Amino acid sequence: MASSPVSTLSRRQLLKVASALGLSTAALGLRPAWANPAGLGNVYPQGIEQGREISLAVRRETLPIAGRRTSAITLNGTSPGPLIRLREGRDAVLKVTNLLDEDTSVHWHGIILPAEMDGVPGLSFAGIAPGETFTARFPVNQNGTYWYHSHSGLQEQVGHVGPLVIDAAEPEPFSYDREHVLLLTDWTYEDPMEVFRHLKVAEGYYNDQQRTIGDFFADVAKNGFADTLAQRTMWAEMRMSSRDIADVTGSTYTYLMNGHAPGDNWTALFKPGERVRLRVINGSAMSYFDVRIPGLKMTVVAADGQPVQPVPVEEFRIAVAETYDVLVEPESDHAYTLFAESMDRSGYARGTLAPRLGMVAPVPELRRIDDRGMEAMVAHGGMAMAGMDHSNMSGNMQGMEYSAMDGMQGMDHSSMDHSSMDDMQGMDHSGMNGGIQGMDHSAGGSTLLPAGAVQSGSRYDEPGIGFDSTERRVLVYSDLRAYAPWPDRRPPRRELELQLTGNMERYMWSFDGKKFSEVDGPIHFEHGERLRLILVNTTMMEHPIHLHGMWMELENGNELIPRKHTLNVKPGERVSALISADAPGSWAFHCHLLYHMDAGMFRVVKVA
Repeated sequence: MASSPVSTLSRRQLLKVASALGLSTAALGLRPAWANPAGLGNVYPQGIEQGREISLAVRRETLPIAGRRTSAITLNGTSPGPLIRLREGRDAVLKVTNLLDEDTSVHWHGIILPAEMDGVPGLSFAGIAPGETFTARFPVNQNGTYWYHSHSGLQEQVGHVGPLVIDAAEPEPFSYDREHVLLLTDWTYEDPMEVFRHLKVAEGYYNDQQRTIGDFFADVAKNGFADTLAQRTMWAEMRMSSRDIADVTGSTYTYLMNGHAPGDNWTALFKPGERVRLRVINGSAMSYFDVRIPGLKMTVVAADGQPVQPVPVEEFRIAVAETYDVLVEPESDHAYTLFAESMDRSGYARGTLAPRLGMVAPVPELRRIDDRGMEAMVAHGGMAMAGMDHSNMSGNMQGMEYSAMDGMQGMDHSSMDHSSMDDMQGMDHSGMNGGIQGMDHSAGGSTLLPAGAVQSGSRYDEPGIGFDSTERRVLVYSDLRAYAPWPDRRPPRRELELQLTGNMERYMWSFDGKKFSEVDGPIHFEHGERLRLILVNTTMMEHPIHLHGMWMELENGNELIPRKHTLNVKPGERVSALISADAPGSWAFHCHLLYHMDAGMFRVVKVA
C-alpha cells in the first residue's frame, strides 16, 4: 500500500524545525533573504533549490520590501520563493512543510502531473494544515520555464510564489551562453482582504487615472467634437470608465522584479557578445506587464514553457500566469534597462542587464494611459461589438445591459477561499453529474471549423490596448508557431463554448453568468476525447484563463499551433483552443486574476 503524501509534525518536531529556520537556515539548506542582496548577478537572486529531493518551508516573516518592513509569506526564508530546478526524465520529490497558522498549498503551474499532486485544496487534495508536510511526487515529462504558487485564499498576493525551471533531457532547439530568471510580481502593503473589500464596494477604488477636461479637449482636437461627445456619452450612460484598464493599480501596488523594487536596481550580468536567455514569468496577482529592453531586440523562443519558432520583437505583453523565454545578444559594454511597464501605465518593475554591478541605464518614462475602445463595449446578450464601424455613431446606448448579466442582480459578493473551500463543503467532486454550463455541440449537431481556423471575433494579430504599432515591433498571438507538431493530430469531435462574464460595478466575475458557488456541477470532458474549447469574453477586461492538468492548443491560424497553459482573452474577443482530455481526475479551470477567481470566475473540469 502506498504511503500517504502527508505527514504531521509533532509539537517537538515543529518547534525544532521552526527553531532551525529562525536560527540556522543553513542547516536545512535554506537561504534567508539577506543572503541575496540586490545586485547579485546569478541566475536568480532568491536562491536555487535542486536535487533528487527538494524541501520548502512556508512561514510568515517580517522583511524589507521596497525599503519598508512588512509581513510576507516566505518559502525557505525568501519572498518570492527560491527557484526550483528539476530535470526532465526524473521524478520530482517536493516536500512542503507548513509553518503558518493557517492552511496552505502549492500548485505547480503548467506542470502535467497526477491530479492529486496538483495542489488545489478541496479539489485534488485536502490542503496542508499547520504543522503538516505534504510530499508531491510525479514524473517530470516536460521542460521549460514555469512557476509555483499557493492556491489557498489570497496567499499569492502576500508572496507565496516562486519560479520553476525544468532542464531539458535533450538539446533544446536554440543555444545560449547565460540565463537569468525574471519573476514579475505586484506587492501591496494592504491586507489582501481589504483590497478585495474595496473592489466590491467600489470597483474603481484604485483607479486614480480617470479622464480630465484636458483629455476631453485633446480628443476633440484629434477626433472632432461630435464623435468625442458621442463616445463620452456612451461610456457615461453605461456608468463605466474607458480607463478601467486594471482593477488594482500602482496606487497601492509596488511592482517587483525578483522581489526587488525599481529603486533597488537588481542587476543581471552578461559579457558582451554572449547570447543571454531571459526566462520571464508573470507571477503577479492582478497585473499585466509590457516588457522591453531599450536598445536591444529580443527573440521569443518559448511560450508557457513550450518551444516556438523564433520571433524577433522589441516588446511583448505578458498576461498574469504566462511565461515567455527570450534571447538577447548585447554587444556593447554598457548597461540596459529591463523594463516591465504595467498595462495601465501606473507603474513599472525594473532591473538592469549589465556587464558589471553598479551600472545603470536610462529608465523610460511611463507612457500615457490609453482608453478602452468600442471593442470593449458589449451589447445585451454578450454579443461583442468588435469590428463594427463606430465612426459615425451618434445615437445613445440607453438600455444597453452590460455583460448579459440578467438574473445576477443581488448576487452574493462573497469570495471563494481555496484554503477553506467554503463554497465546496460537502461536495463530492468525483460524483458530480451537473450539466455543462455553456454550449456543448456534439459531433453530429454542429458544423465544426477546420483545425487551425481562426474563430470570428478573434484578434490574434492585435497586441492589446496601449500600443502604438508604429513605435516598435510587439509580439502578438498570431506570431506563435510551435517548433514541431504535437502528437495528437486528431480533429475535435465536439466543441464547448463558455462565456466570460462579469459585472465590474458589482465586482462579480463568472463563467456563463454563474459564479462558482452557483453552478450545479463540473464541466465534463470524456477521458481520451479531443475537443475544441471556445472562450468568448463578454466583459471589458482582459482575462488570463488557465486550465490545470492539460494543454490548450491555441488555434491562431497557423499550421503548427502553439501549446499554452494560460490563454489571454481580450475584451470582446473569441478565442479557440484544442484540448486532448488525457488527464483523468478533477481539475481547476479559472481566470488567473486572483480577485476575479476569488469572486467566482472558477470552474471544475472533470475528466472521466
